[in-house]
Amino acid sequence: MKGQPLEEYKKKRHFERTPEPAGEARPGLHASSFVVQKHAARRLHYDLRLESDGVMKSWAVPKGPSMNPRDKRLAVPTEDHPLSYADFEGNIPRGEYGAGTVQVWDRGLYVNLKRQGEDNSIARDIRDGHVEVLLEGEKLKGRFALTRVREGKDETWLLIKMRDKEASDDYNPVATLDTSVLSGRSLEDISANKGYLSAKPPDRRLNLDGREVKLTNLDKVLYPKTRFTKADVVNYYIAIAPYMLPHLRKRPLTLKRYPNGVKESYFYEKRCPPHHPDWLTTIKAGKTKPVNYCSVDDRASLVWVANLASLELHPMLSRVEDVERPTLVAFDLDPGPRIDVLDCAEVALNLRNILTRMGLESFIKTSGGKGLHLYIPLNTPAGFDESKEFSHAVSLLMKRFYPDKVVSNMRKVLREGKVLLDWSQNDDHKTTVCAYSLRAHERPYVSTPLSWKELETALQKRDAKLLQLEAEQVLERVRELGDLFAPVATLEQELPEIARTAKRPSIFPNES
Repeated sequence: MKGQPLEEYKKKRHFERTPEPAGEARPGLHASSFVVQKHAARRLHYDLRLESDGVMKSWAVPKGPSMNPRDKRLAVPTEDHPLSYADFEGNIPRGEYGAGTVQVWDRGLYVNLKRQGEDNSIARDIRDGHVEVLLEGEKLKGRFALTRVREGKDETWLLIKMRDKEASDDYNPVATLDTSVLSGRSLEDISANKGYLSAKPPDRRLNLDGREVKLTNLDKVLYPKTRFTKADVVNYYIAIAPYMLPHLRKRPLTLKRYPNGVKESYFYEKRCPPHHPDWLTTIKAGKTKPVNYCSVDDRASLVWVANLASLELHPMLSRVEDVERPTLVAFDLDPGPRIDVLDCAEVALNLRNILTRMGLESFIKTSGGKGLHLYIPLNTPAGFDESKEFSHAVSLLMKRFYPDKVVSNMRKVLREGKVLLDWSQNDDHKTTVCAYSLRAHERPYVSTPLSWKELETALQKRDAKLLQLEAEQVLERVRELGDLFAPVATLEQELPEIARTAKRPSIFPNES
């Protein structure tokens, strides 16, 4: 009889002594994440872990991964680990299983090259003895294969870099990149329990992704009510990077900067600051007056803009490949006077149901303030004229069928007791706050992806606090749930024809 998930993992550990997470198997998650942990145990080695069916499938790789296809790295399977282990970095006490220092050497998302679509689990490939994945990490990128070469008690595999544009015969990331992608610390710093950011001294150089980022004034308090400093902001963006970057990469980015904190003046900055480092990518966008925007494509770039006190990050709805083509449709649900985010939740659920009847899947996140944001992934050819027409028509239809709850006009006199369903963000010069971005309120609230079930629960309990999440809460969520917004970056959907949709009253409740 097959044992329970993580049974072997839990048997080997005393959680009252080790800081490792106990964790639970969590099947059905959208994200396919991976992590490579450098582990200075009895012998130094690297642990490769791939998410599959709610756990992390694990292999010990003594020499670490190579980018050279001629290198065949030995990989020995070990027990499954909980998903939360992907963020574990620290010291396992002497006498405990695996005693030594663990560093998050690399992490990111992966694609199963053999099985794409809904059933993309690598579990069957592991049983068959051959796995092929595309890694999108901070250090490891491209196609890798895992092949079983011996079965039974001494089961062994080989980890091999496949030939692609990322392959290299002379680049050795194990030898050249030795700091944590989670904290920027070396193995020695982690062993000595040294912090990776400190308010003293206020200036610090941090090595990320093989790039140096100079940090300044880390002790400056940006959220006075909670004493949340610039160092805390940088720490948050370092930790959230693997989940946030898929929603930032290759998008023109507007920075909302608060150099003296959330209580003081701020400014929007579209043009990428001219003193940006050479390695930071820029994107030229704009029809009449093109602007060179920042493009935050990696952790180092994210930390660099965070160091500018860019608390809020507002990307465009399109990517550099075609800045005239949106990859999603966005609705901003903003409560008027006398109502709150729970009223937005009710409208959002009604809107979700209507979109479902149109054959469209949608995703919800908090605004980080009083409202909610609903996104419809496209990732198919569609212009802004089409997305704007669609979003406007849907807003008018929502107003028609929920006249006591919804308004689509921004005039304040019309908004009393109603939710503004703002469709106007669907324009080639507009931006929306990114998933996982901090917001400039009195506390470090975050624009947080939610499940629809969470929205329903908050509405049933009439508890608005369930829809206001701070930075530390969000980090705990992603360690357990992964990125609930992952499909927004990849799911392909086509917009229905507005004229046809508008003539289908069966789509809408209480209509014959």
